[in-house]
Amino acid sequence: MQRAHRFLAPFGAVLLAACGSTSPAPQPAAPSAAPAAPTSTPAAPAPTSSLPSSCRAFPPATGTAAGCRQEPPDFLRAVSDAVSAAQNATVVDPDSKESYVLVQNGIIQSPNTYLKMIIDNLDRQGLCAVYDGEELTVRNSNGFTELFDIITSNGGSWIKYMSTCSPATPLPAIVTPPVQDPECKLPPSKDTYCNRSGSMYGGDVSDTLDELIAQERQLANPLIFDFGDRLGGVDNGWKITNVALYFSELRKKLRAKGFCSIYNGDDELFIKKGTNRLSEHWDLLKAEGYSIRLLGAACHDAAF
Repeated sequence: MQRAHRFLAPFGAVLLAACGSTSPAPQPAAPSAAPAAPTSTPAAPAPTSSLPSSCRAFPPATGTAAGCRQEPPDFLRAVSDAVSAAQNATVVDPDSKESYVLVQNGIIQSPNTYLKMIIDNLDRQGLCAVYDGEELTVRNSNGFTELFDIITSNGGSWIKYMSTCSPATPLPAIVTPPVQDPECKLPPSKDTYCNRSGSMYGGDVSDTLDELIAQERQLANPLIFDFGDRLGGVDNGWKITNVALYFSELRKKLRAKGFCSIYNGDDELFIKKGTNRLSEHWDLLKAEGYSIRLLGAACHDAAF
């Protein structure tokens, strides 16, 4: 394949560890020295639904996955430098106004901010970059696309060249997340990775459940719980007689404490508060119909 401006390192410079490692992701081996940490604190860039300016002039691409293969990449240095800059960035949460280090111990704190920073960096170099939900696609024409993995399944920051597709494959669609909680003051968001690294809101969830149970106990005829039927070995694991009211009342009480929430219609409540960097997913209903309190996942960024 004839191309202009081929200049980058051989495959040995590319990190080849398997994606999805359960250990903290290593820092990428950048071809050049990592840039110094910024002296000032920039605002975290907000997610956008529009294509980068470098992508807008291209006609529709016609390539398919059949044309993808590994070969020496043209854009490895540019992508590595953009990732290194994001790893060293300190940003401001646009919602909470909190200043934080974007990548901590190799783990990305806000994938949407991380991706936006990398894409904007490449855009300023005239490279069209779009994240398709799994990989970063990079091109400067419709002649070919290069694919890079820059987020591990557990939220680590790294860089791995994947393949080159010739001719270029169509640009991934950029979809704006829908509004799922119309009463929430935070904008809608989409998660990139989830784990069970610990809970920030567990105390609030337990306190809210305790308040609801205490409220029900004051009624001559409780509307939500059967206090004569408890799940063995579980404190306050009472049988739920009205599931819809159970989740509705929990959401109402959490909203009074500043939480946004959605109910998935099954057994989980998704919550976030003050920031889109995180949502927690709580399993609050056992299959047999009893009240439980189990963290299902913590997602970054918020899943709604």
